[in-house]
Amino acid sequence: MNEKKIVIDQTPIPQGRPRVTRWGTFDPNKDSKNWIRLQIREQFNEKLECPIEVEIMFFMPIPKSTSKKKQIMMMANEIKHVKRSDLDNLYKLYTDCMTEIVYKDDSQIHKCYIEKMYSDHPRVEILIKWE
Repeated sequence: MNEKKIVIDQTPIPQGRPRVTRWGTFDPNKDSKNWIRLQIREQFNEKLECPIEVEIMFFMPIPKSTSKKKQIMMMANEIKHVKRSDLDNLYKLYTDCMTEIVYKDDSQIHKCYIEKMYSDHPRVEILIKWE
């Protein structure tokens, strides 16, 4: 099985709701999506057309007001990240950004593992596996 890891060094962003006005539809994540696509394109240069497994780890920032004791527990994953952003909204943005770069369509994903946890270095790590 082949695998490739993509690391996006930024605080994870959830998929925002499109805004509909009388002048059309506005995507609040347009600039973020373009930047994420650029990062993905720099690290992955082939479009797969086979079944794909995806593991996405969202490393969320530790709040500044957190005590040192709790920070250590968060870093050891003893305190789980159960605050906003929703896991499904995070997943949706990054899988949409990989469309037409990593794979033709996100329906090719047959298995996924998603987790969010605290870290002092916020980032997104995506592991793509295929045969």
